[in-house]
Amino acid sequence: MRLLFDDLPQGGTIRFSDHLEEDGATLVRHACRMGLEGIISKRADQPYRSGRGDDWVKSKCTQRQELVIAGYLRSTAAKKAVGSLVMGVYEAGKLIPVGRVGTGFTSEVAGALYKTLTSLEMKASPFATKLPAVASRGVKWVKPEYVAEVEFRGWTHDGMVRQGSFQGLREDKDPREIVREAAVQSLSAAGSGVAILERAHLTHPDRVLWEGEGITKLGLAEFYTEIADWILPHIVNRPLSLLRCPGGSQKECFFQKHAWAGLDDERIQRVRVGDDEAVAIQDLSGLLALVQAGVLEIHPWGSTLKNPEKPDRLVFDLDPGEGVRWDAVVQGAIDVRDYLQDLDLVSFVKTSGGKGLHVVVPLRPKASWDEAKASAASVAAAMTKASPLLYTNTMAKRARTGRIFIDYLRNGRGATAVAAYSTRARAGAPVSTPLTWEELSTIRSGNQYRIGNLAARLSHLQNDPWAEFGDIDQVIPKSRRRS
Repeated sequence: MRLLFDDLPQGGTIRFSDHLEEDGATLVRHACRMGLEGIISKRADQPYRSGRGDDWVKSKCTQRQELVIAGYLRSTAAKKAVGSLVMGVYEAGKLIPVGRVGTGFTSEVAGALYKTLTSLEMKASPFATKLPAVASRGVKWVKPEYVAEVEFRGWTHDGMVRQGSFQGLREDKDPREIVREAAVQSLSAAGSGVAILERAHLTHPDRVLWEGEGITKLGLAEFYTEIADWILPHIVNRPLSLLRCPGGSQKECFFQKHAWAGLDDERIQRVRVGDDEAVAIQDLSGLLALVQAGVLEIHPWGSTLKNPEKPDRLVFDLDPGEGVRWDAVVQGAIDVRDYLQDLDLVSFVKTSGGKGLHVVVPLRPKASWDEAKASAASVAAAMTKASPLLYTNTMAKRARTGRIFIDYLRNGRGATAVAAYSTRARAGAPVSTPLTWEELSTIRSGNQYRIGNLAARLSHLQNDPWAEFGDIDQVIPKSRRRS
């Protein structure tokens, strides 16, 4: 029997891809950059054979292996549920610790693991070596009879898993056969979960923030710690509007534009912008304080604290109405870029983390907020006039069906757009992600990049997509300002 892939409808569940005879390392890098899980390769000189063998190789963008469950911590956010697992591997016949896994548990899974592990509790640690007090505090030790499959971002210098996510139990594995499958890597910006837990001062670190993905507050702190060098330039020393979801993305969320009761004054600053009150952060410590406060979206002003009344960027949010295909959104971003180029303005593009794309224009902070908004409005109006069947500059929902709303309203004083590399409080834990214009055609949705795959993308990039953003020196053309 032969399946004819050409007979399948375009965009169906199964799509045929021609085999590629290229450099494997380059293909893996591109796959990871695109947010894919990895690639499968086969020896070119061997035939197709069913069954297991050495002719096929999986190259994944994240590491995954089995680890032995040696203990657990109870959830602080739910009764009779696991909050995190303490893991180990065997070396020379002895069980040694490799850290904690504190994300990847849905509420149902956390409850089922609790029921399973409580029957295996023991008083003493099963590890051959004694753990530091901070690593063993609150741990319920269990007989090492269960094996979990864990996806993680690598190993710290002291052999701990980094950003581990529980994928399920492996009842077909003998715990004593579980050994470390990869060499210990050098420590990156992100440390182990225990170290981040101490640094971030998290309460309820096991609270699930994205239920469908089992991503916890600790998981979010680990994610931001790892990508700190990428996100901090876009959010520090700016007035911030914050979407807080203390109970998780599926519970009540609200925008916070001012200081609140219980604000961490040591790590989050109260600032005044004219008559307005806002909050700001200066470093990773402040970002982790936002995580502790249940912030799932960070929306900075388009200006800095140093010069708050002079915006240093314009943002065009391309928001597709019902019935608009993704390729039309991509073309819309290109059309905005081309229109701006005619005004001698360089622009950059990023996913919104939702349905659309953002085109961002860096500026020397010279024009006023009114001038910036008027300039953005004139671009949206001109594009709508030129292609009224494709674009609209009207917010009304009835005008947006089948069209892309070029939202220029993000450019008024106090208005905001989600930050580059900020998470979104939406299903899948998507992240607003900067792109190069050259790779835009390979993107398949505005939420393609997520907490689960963004770090792999960044580690496989050869250059920062927005490397030149801060070096652009341009101002709004005079003809586009109000007189």
